[in-house]
Amino acid sequence: METVASVENLGDLASSVDSCCQGAADCVAETSVELERLNDAADANLSSATQALEEARGEVARLQQRIDSLQQSLDSADEESRDDISNDLSAAEADLDQANEVLAQREERHEKAAGAVRKAGELRERFLQASRTSMNRLAGLEQDCVARLNRACEALERYAAEHPTSTTAMFNNWISWKPGKSDLVSPRTLADRIHLSPQLLQKMTEYEAERDPHFRTKLEEYGKKWSTAGSLAERKRLLTQARINLSGEFSERIVKAAFRPLGDVSTQCRTYFDDGRYTKTDLMVRNLRAPVVLGRGDRSFAPKGGSLALEVKAGKADYLYAQGNHMEFQAGGHRSANASATICTADIHDMSEDAERGLRDRMRDAGSPMLAMLPRKSDIDHAIYEAIAYGIGKDRA
Repeated sequence: METVASVENLGDLASSVDSCCQGAADCVAETSVELERLNDAADANLSSATQALEEARGEVARLQQRIDSLQQSLDSADEESRDDISNDLSAAEADLDQANEVLAQREERHEKAAGAVRKAGELRERFLQASRTSMNRLAGLEQDCVARLNRACEALERYAAEHPTSTTAMFNNWISWKPGKSDLVSPRTLADRIHLSPQLLQKMTEYEAERDPHFRTKLEEYGKKWSTAGSLAERKRLLTQARINLSGEFSERIVKAAFRPLGDVSTQCRTYFDDGRYTKTDLMVRNLRAPVVLGRGDRSFAPKGGSLALEVKAGKADYLYAQGNHMEFQAGGHRSANASATICTADIHDMSEDAERGLRDRMRDAGSPMLAMLPRKSDIDHAIYEAIAYGIGKDRA
């Protein structure tokens, strides 16, 4: 069965092939122009060589005619004028020898110029033939990619229509969501997009693994270690490592996918402070396609065309509380955006009332209020665990 990720991968492939076709067409056009210039230069060189050759032949003919005339004059000359005519004849014969040398050189030049014209023509013809063959192959490949993409889209849409309540259909709707032209994106809409159910979290791991080979490799490497682990304690240590190394990254991927329909998303953007220190913002969403409201208070609204700065924190209550100072520092890198927030897991609600209120007040004062929109850290960890223990996209036992 086709998945959203496989359809998007086919879309990327079709786009890449289309870019290759356009690049190849541009290259063919540029090379054709250069080959035309080469042909024109070869023709001009041959024309010049032909003119020089004709001039050399004319000079040889003129000198030969002069020698014949002098020879006739010498034959009928008297004794008094024979010496002068003989001298003129000798000079003319010397000039003819030199002219014949020039003629030989120009004949050689003409032969080379004619050969260059032939080679330039043959090169141009071979190139045009090879480029036509290559462009036809690329066009066929592009048609195949588009056909495969269309079939995959139809299959996915058909499955979603036949199974509207399936997890696949729900995830397809989630990943394909787009804001309306006049929609104001509310905090409730954002929470619905970020707080994924366990079933959608599983689909999200599969989606990210299909879309990103590096993420897939990380999961598969942990999976191999899991399958060869010799004890329960070893597997527990492995899961602890996975939670530390992957759950935070996976949370950022969830938030990135949730906000991707809203604008141009970039990650790990650096902001340098006057004292030389810097911070990296997890997500910047620029060129918003719709106005967004993150919550209440200052710096909670970004207009259409504006920007958002977002930090992502995934952890249990004690971790989130311990990150307070660091999150305040990171909020300093959000000033360039119209609105900003620190999106955290729902575990913040496990703090005492005073601790939660205190942390929220600190982050609100820092300019990036806490939004508990992500699922609980345990749900995120479990999605990673299932991908490692059971394999990506495999049925759960």
